[in-house]
Amino acid sequence: MSSHRAITFRFLRLAFGIVAALLAGCGDGNEAGYPATPRPDEALAASPFPFSHDPQRLERIGPDACVECHAAEVEEWRGSHHDLANRPISIARDRDAFTPTRRVEESGVVYELSEENGTFLLRVLHDDGSVDTHELIGVIGETPLRQYLTILPGNKVQTISASYDVLEDRWFDVFAGEDREPGEWGHWSGQGMNWNANCAYCHTTEYEKGFDFEGNAYHSSWVQQGLACASCHTGLEDHVEAARADENYTSTLEQLSSEQVTESCAACHSRRDQLTADDFTPGDHYDDHFALSLPDQPGLYYPDGQILDEVFVYASFEMSRMGHAGVSCLDCHNPHTLETILPVENNLLCMRCHSGGLMDAQIIDPVEHSRHPAGSSGNSCVECHMPKTTYMQVDPRADHGFLHPDPLMTRELGIPNACNNCHEHKDESVAWAIEWAEEWYGEELAESPQRRRARAISAAYEFDPAALDDLLALTESEEVPAWRATYAGLLSNYLPNQRVERTLRNLMDDESPLVRSRATDGIARTERGEAGLLDQLDDPSRSVRLAAARGLAVRNQPVPDEEVNAEWQRYLQFNSDRPQTLFFLAHEAVREGRQDDVRKHLERAVSLDRVNPEVYHQSAVLLSAARLNEVAARYLYTGWELAPENPNFPYSLGLLAAEENDLESAVDYLEQTVAIEPQFYRAWYNLSLAYSQLNRHEDAARAMRRARGAD
Repeated sequence: MSSHRAITFRFLRLAFGIVAALLAGCGDGNEAGYPATPRPDEALAASPFPFSHDPQRLERIGPDACVECHAAEVEEWRGSHHDLANRPISIARDRDAFTPTRRVEESGVVYELSEENGTFLLRVLHDDGSVDTHELIGVIGETPLRQYLTILPGNKVQTISASYDVLEDRWFDVFAGEDREPGEWGHWSGQGMNWNANCAYCHTTEYEKGFDFEGNAYHSSWVQQGLACASCHTGLEDHVEAARADENYTSTLEQLSSEQVTESCAACHSRRDQLTADDFTPGDHYDDHFALSLPDQPGLYYPDGQILDEVFVYASFEMSRMGHAGVSCLDCHNPHTLETILPVENNLLCMRCHSGGLMDAQIIDPVEHSRHPAGSSGNSCVECHMPKTTYMQVDPRADHGFLHPDPLMTRELGIPNACNNCHEHKDESVAWAIEWAEEWYGEELAESPQRRRARAISAAYEFDPAALDDLLALTESEEVPAWRATYAGLLSNYLPNQRVERTLRNLMDDESPLVRSRATDGIARTERGEAGLLDQLDDPSRSVRLAAARGLAVRNQPVPDEEVNAEWQRYLQFNSDRPQTLFFLAHEAVREGRQDDVRKHLERAVSLDRVNPEVYHQSAVLLSAARLNEVAARYLYTGWELAPENPNFPYSLGLLAAEENDLESAVDYLEQTVAIEPQFYRAWYNLSLAYSQLNRHEDAARAMRRARGAD
């Protein structure tokens, strides 16, 4: 590209966001009365979806080995949601769901579910009378819903979105209300519903994804379907062998700390980006394997931290006062049944700490505190402080942020409140709830950081300049690392700004790797960020080192540290089945002049989300940078067909035409751009320059006035 030309093909810096894996089918608790997962010898011998790929190892470390000494624990585990997290399809367990033949309509398509001679089938019935038939081979989850699996070419196990409601004996569209069409990331046949990449890690024991990029195929393996002993305990093979050899054996297995236990649970019970292909081993640091999603990403949480999208508990808990105080999962849950260790219906579980000050908990009298009589919903700790949100149409899950109900935030910001969850009578409006909440708890709510957070984060989501001072003040006073990390992520959107940059540089030395990684992401966007990124390559946490490597990649710079670069390359290869990673790989290929690899990575990225216009636009940016302008133009045309009202496509085509010195075409595209978006001032500016080069000086002057917002 010629630097002297007035118009060049330039775009704002690509924000290569890392999308955390969506984990499908994670239920809460256990339904009594359901039999245990079928053992390997009960599965069909020719099953394409075996119970285990390594029966010998399963024999050494599986539940049948542990039961010799730990019968009570194994018995508690059998039939739990961990046990039933994944299994081969079973005639005994699944026939009722397919008998008689069932039908469900999903995004305008009719799906038929049936069983024929012991084989379970999904038929897709098209309007033209044609039928696509898929054999169902596996199941995720048990209650309240089961999601069924089929295999597509490339050993791609897919989670179909026609799901079975176990309690109501009905099939339903798990994405009802959303039109997910073939070619889209989230369609059941698309990569967003791929079990190998998105589900299997947290639904099987000792899972290996085994993705082959060149072959575009998975060679996944697992020791056991479902989550068993080795998912939460380490050193089992030596432990079992020693116990069998010596009747006086005393266990030498290391006891995990409370924090290690919680991080072990978090490996699956969180929305996160997976950083390594290496198995997370209980006792490892969470941040060496995962990057946690927080409310700095809009759409996951309400601004106060209440759950909105599927986020799987851990981040909410880390943002809570209880999590910060050192409460762990096992303080409330039996690790084998997953049930609570005491009942919640009579507040006994919560009062275990809040009646005697255990773990320095605040002493609470439930009736005095709640202003509701004993035994009522309003007197229930979990109803008020752990309200449930229903996901996947039928799966209610409890919030673990332990927030205060605040009806005023419902009126101001649209955040749900537990009061109106119960009080739905026409006379019990939000205004009514505000009146009572202010009378009973007004001073406490006003002084709580929760309300101040909600207002500041809501404004930050809108990029409101007025939110900056509040975010800086909250960052300075915040004790909870997960909230400091959230503020750091949001502050990055206010760059360039000296106060923000100074705050982020200070946070790069924070005690929490969660905060340091967010601050590193922000510093990468500053003019003088390179030195800070280089410093972070020595950080003890892999999540921070990879944030620094990512920042250097976005700045189009190589990673100079060989070990960290190797980590970064392993991360990219492991996640090369995701468009965001493919953009990084293409970006790297652009820098190194590998045009064939640029095209290869971008073709794969587009294939994973063919109906998403932005994939074509980002691909065109990189193709142009690789001097593949003809291919870039084709991508832009396709994206424009998908999004005809998006001005970025004609704008980009105009800039690309100018790069080829085709000014007439450039003017045509830029005129179409401003016709779509009259306030696209940068397009008016480029149009003025193009008019000038064509000696259309009056048009150029008019366009320049529009570029300055004068007309």
